[in-house]
Amino acid sequence: MRVICLPLALVAGMSLYAQAQEEPYSPFYWSQSQEFMSKYASTGKMEQIGRTGVAAMHAVLLNENSIVIIDKAEWNEAKYDSGQSAYSVQYFLDSNEYRVLPLDTNSFCSAGGFLANGTLISTGGGETTGRTWRVPEGYKSIRLFNPCLDDTCNWSEFEQKETRMADNRWYPTVEQLPEGDLFILGGSSVPSAVNKPEINVPTYEFWPPKEEGPIDFPFLVETLPYNLYAFVFVLPDGNLFIFANKQSIIYDYKKHEIVKRLPDIPGVPRSYPLTGGAVMLPLDPENDYRVEIMICGGSEKMDSKATADNTCGRINLDDEDPQWEMETFVHKRLMPDGVFLADGTVLWINGCQRGWAGYNNRNHDPTFDPLIYDPEKPVNKRWTQGLANTDIARMYHSVAITVPDGRVWVAGSNNNNPPNITAEYPAEFRVEYFSPPYLFKSATRPLISHVPRVTTYGSWFNVLVNLGELGQAGGGDPEIKVGLLRQGFSTHSMHMSQRYVVLRHSISDDLQSISIEAPPTPNIFPPGSGYLFVICNGVPSKGTEVFIELDVNDLMI
Repeated sequence: MRVICLPLALVAGMSLYAQAQEEPYSPFYWSQSQEFMSKYASTGKMEQIGRTGVAAMHAVLLNENSIVIIDKAEWNEAKYDSGQSAYSVQYFLDSNEYRVLPLDTNSFCSAGGFLANGTLISTGGGETTGRTWRVPEGYKSIRLFNPCLDDTCNWSEFEQKETRMADNRWYPTVEQLPEGDLFILGGSSVPSAVNKPEINVPTYEFWPPKEEGPIDFPFLVETLPYNLYAFVFVLPDGNLFIFANKQSIIYDYKKHEIVKRLPDIPGVPRSYPLTGGAVMLPLDPENDYRVEIMICGGSEKMDSKATADNTCGRINLDDEDPQWEMETFVHKRLMPDGVFLADGTVLWINGCQRGWAGYNNRNHDPTFDPLIYDPEKPVNKRWTQGLANTDIARMYHSVAITVPDGRVWVAGSNNNNPPNITAEYPAEFRVEYFSPPYLFKSATRPLISHVPRVTTYGSWFNVLVNLGELGQAGGGDPEIKVGLLRQGFSTHSMHMSQRYVVLRHSISDDLQSISIEAPPTPNIFPPGSGYLFVICNGVPSKGTEVFIELDVNDLMI
């Protein structure tokens, strides 16, 4: 199927874009001059469009046009036909409308990820709840959502003991593995403001479940009490990076042993409820897939007046003796979301300047100003400030996801239990889109077509491309980059399984096609969907979904 990505309208009411049209010998071309200047080229743009219907405690990009949102069982704007409040919806990006998705168990503070076959899995949750109707507890729940083409698919849940999780898990972490299954780590057995020895769940398990059952994991005892929603990343060597509190390790989940202990990050704890954010910076074949982890923000203590942290730590795991290198975060920030943009830079958005993560006046002073971090620039030039901001508080239970057109979908914030729409920081249902500056630097963006829907590890495929006048910059020698983005499962400043991989490529002499190599192994990019972007002189195409299939031989590499 041929896909033509048309340009994004950059300034409302102004007809500044050329139309993409077909010629007999070209899949598309620009029909008029592309000279262009936008007032948003340095700031980007923030727009409020749409409502979520349910509080966006969790969110995940399902396909090129929709996001699945999950709340806990509580009052929401969206209702079932019976009148009770819904707590999951499918949100459509083209119309900014939603449809209600029934759920059977309480998904409070759960986790999620995709299996190799594309099935979305939601794991864990909270207590039995509901006054007018009873929603069963979801501590061991496994919920499945199989995407479909006609938007009639719904959640299903396993009821048998052998197909649920073995341990109760509230605030667990999920990471998609190279084998195509899920690694499910930690949590507490019941809800609590902070983890405690008597409710701690210091184990991990897999889904689909393995015969060995839950595996003891003492690291989650060592890191009490700040170890809920631990940061986990699959590394190119097949091991895991795991961080909780201030501590981190490299872990072999097949042999069930620590490979290496890393130094503590300086400063405050960074895990719930003193929540920071984390990303594994883009993996690039040009530096042999060097691994660098970045962790930002946090809070000094569990006090509503506590000051949020203003530092980021960055560690190169390929160094012989890895050490944290600290940078200023520009703004002090608790509960930040670190989100990859289409060009591989990192947007830091949401959060607040005071308090700790939790309900009912525990966090204050929203941080309205987003930041963009460029990991490739020198230390003192990595941060872009002065971006378009918001006046909507996005604190506890906020989310952010980069969508295929290159914008960032921002939603959520619910500091009140039960929800309160008249509080100082109300339960928030409004959606915002942040359009980064790269969408305003040219009248056109790269157009791509003939992107394969399915490919395999290490295979090469050809994509047709039209760079427009972007391709003539620098004397016809444009700077081209190809990236593959997985947005991950967003909740509580976590983006589980998020990763960005730069792909090897070769562009034709006439700048009409690009030959691209898929990720070489599932350790680099675990199986499943990603979004392919072609970036020309810093301006990205629209992202097209590509499914990376797993072959048993891939696991032998």
